Amino acid sequence: MSYPPQDYIEQNTEKLFDLIEQHPLATLFCQYDNDIHSCHMPLSLCRDSNTLLGHANPTNPLKHFVGKQIHCVFHGPDTYLSPAQVKGIKLPTWDYATVHIQATLKVVEEFTNQVQLLEHMLLAFEDKSQPWQLSAVPQKQLVAMCKNLFFFELNILQMNGQFKLSQNKPIETRSEIASLLHPFAPKMSAFYL
Repeated sequence: MSYPPQDYIEQNTEKLFDLIEQHPLATLFCQYDNDIHSCHMPLSLCRDSNTLLGHANPTNPLKHFVGKQIHCVFHGPDTYLSPAQVKGIKLPTWDYATVHIQATLKVVEEFTNQVQLLEHMLLAFEDKSQPWQLSAVPQKQLVAMCKNLFFFELNILQMNGQFKLSQNKPIETRSEIASLLHPFAPKMSAFYL
């Protein structure tokens, strides 16, 4: 028996990248001192280079994993579904979409590359109508700030999606779920169609 079932495996790179960009807060896992370390941090996707960019406090154990594998999970939309709401299901269930990534960690050390990394993250995360600019920080303060952060790039080795979206139900039921979700979760309902 394989898990997750084949119906729930999503391999479409564009769909996976879209989920990462819409839900950039990742859970990162790595083994450290005979223990599993996990942390949450936003990561910015570079589609062109197949990498994820981030920065952390220098005390974060991630810095010990240069050249080693990190497991990242991006948690997309999820919802509880009840037979009381959806006629086409017989038991309650939970639908979700996640992306799992295996990547290797590389340190970004040069100041100019660190600034480019920050600019990329700002472009991804800032409100497009009134974005805050990194140029608002005086150069001396920016240099000091960058010295107190750990900048990194994660090179994606393997990526797969686990999209449990009632694929085992008839299209009518999936449409009913999408209609139910659309008013309060339009991004989630879009996954069903």
